[in-house]
Amino acid sequence: MSPPRLELPTTDDRLLWDIWQSRWRLPATTVALELGLFRLLADGPLLGDAIGARLGLGPRGTEALLAALTSLGLLVRQGGRFGATDAARQFLLPESPFFWGPMLRGRADQGLHQDLLAALRREAHPEAAPDTREQVQAWAAGQIDDERARATTARMHAHSFPAALGAARTGAFAGVTRLLDVGGGSGCFAIALALRDPAVRCTVLELAPVCRVAEEYVARFGLAARVDTLAANMFADAWPRGYDACFFGNVFHDWDAERRAVLARKAYDALPPGGRIYLYELLLADTRDGPLPAALFSLNMLVNNTGKQLSLDELARLLTGAGFADVRATHSYGHYSLVEARRP
Repeated sequence: MSPPRLELPTTDDRLLWDIWQSRWRLPATTVALELGLFRLLADGPLLGDAIGARLGLGPRGTEALLAALTSLGLLVRQGGRFGATDAARQFLLPESPFFWGPMLRGRADQGLHQDLLAALRREAHPEAAPDTREQVQAWAAGQIDDERARATTARMHAHSFPAALGAARTGAFAGVTRLLDVGGGSGCFAIALALRDPAVRCTVLELAPVCRVAEEYVARFGLAARVDTLAANMFADAWPRGYDACFFGNVFHDWDAERRAVLARKAYDALPPGGRIYLYELLLADTRDGPLPAALFSLNMLVNNTGKQLSLDELARLLTGAGFADVRATHSYGHYSLVEARRP
């Protein structure tokens, strides 16, 4: 039986992304109020590093918070310096007669407010506030149970499958015959490619509990003959050879710089000359002050992971540092872009 034909949704999912990420708008603002950010900028713009130092924040937290507030229209970036907008000066300075602080704080989601504040402090002072987030440690060590694997995979599939179908229609995978989908979750990107191109064969490299879930998704689309799984820890275990492309969908943003470099180098080593690497991400601007979807996603990464959203410039330096060449990016679907490079 032939796999079913599946068309893109009649509209993209940006609206749903924006609804989901709207939960970070208020905590970003109330945390900035608690830290005294707007009062700090009342006398004039400051460099991002200076803001971080004055507020006692680490570089990742500083970047994420400033990008979110700039994208929300509360800060403006001018020549590398960040200043308060007129709206922030009018409504977010405690000495203003129009101060909105009591209303914002009174209606804030205290859970997310405290989570974001704790994440900022944890990064800035790891010795005083060590990272005890069990889910982060479990995924990094490759030690997750079936229940967590199933729940996490379902969430990732829900927000990735439309984008996967969009990626498969870009034409960027022309000539790819065997693709290794690293950290591929449900296999949604491999499924989308296999549905689009009957000649391509894909392997989803994932932790064993996730592989078992991915096999169910693959079976739903009748693709078990062309999409298989390989149980492995992408950091600790050897990667298979014989593939002409490695794909990472929403993977690099999860991890710190050291682990991202490990993944880039392992992909380079696994590929033959001419092989390609693909990264599917919501890209920050090279100025790292937006756009809003990527900026808010960076807050999510700060609270829930060890990574951040990345700009094309950052990814290009990472990939060329691992040995890749010809880095380029194209908008793919919704808020997503597809970054690709070639092993010389």
